[in-house]
Amino acid sequence: MMSTESKTENSQRGILAIGRTWRSTEKLRQLFVPNLTHVYTLDYPNPPSLDIETQTLDTVLIDIESPSILNDCLALIKKLRTNPTELAIIVAINYRSPHAKIECYLAGADHCINVPNDQDEKARLLSELLETPEWQPSVKLTLDQTCLHLYNDEYKLDLAYQEMKALDALINAEGNILHHDSMAESMGLNIKLYDSRVLEKSISRLRNKIKKHFGINIIHSVRGYGYRLLRGVVSVNQTNFHS
Repeated sequence: MMSTESKTENSQRGILAIGRTWRSTEKLRQLFVPNLTHVYTLDYPNPPSLDIETQTLDTVLIDIESPSILNDCLALIKKLRTNPTELAIIVAINYRSPHAKIECYLAGADHCINVPNDQDEKARLLSELLETPEWQPSVKLTLDQTCLHLYNDEYKLDLAYQEMKALDALINAEGNILHHDSMAESMGLNIKLYDSRVLEKSISRLRNKIKKHFGINIIHSVRGYGYRLLRGVVSVNQTNFHS
């Protein structure tokens, strides 16, 4: 279960830090004061639960120190995602495991980064993430499948049919993450014969044209797996777009 080790009442929305031990969560507290309003620890071997009003939070930071706690953290991410509140879920993984990252994304995490045990370096990496526009994007885009447009209130971007299909597939994928083969299939490529370099160039062009128009990178590569779309940034509208 989850036990509350420290809780500071605050009328402002803040960050919930979750770690395996009080020591780990206290270190997270030191990184994010004064924005860190709640600290929880995971108490094993009982399954995790969450008894906090997530409406008071903007962000949940989960610190995975070892492979032994991965499954509990995945269950927690899935539980958080059942809540209607729009939370940014950041996962810091303290060991090398590309597969762990993929599992966290599939469970619903927004960002997964590998961090070292050195606390100063961990603080630097997390701070860098929190300073990027991608960690909690305010941009909201709409995909028009009929007119092949991606747009917001200010700009409209014309898309090729393959580009529209790629975005649509990412929007509807579990965790907004797709394997290379699934991405290729969504774009009409033969998954047995396609050239991975062609796929990479196609996605890179799409990524760059979106960033040029809207100022944010919404498609990210997942090493050894495929691509992911920033969650909650793009919605689908099948009605025609009127400029």
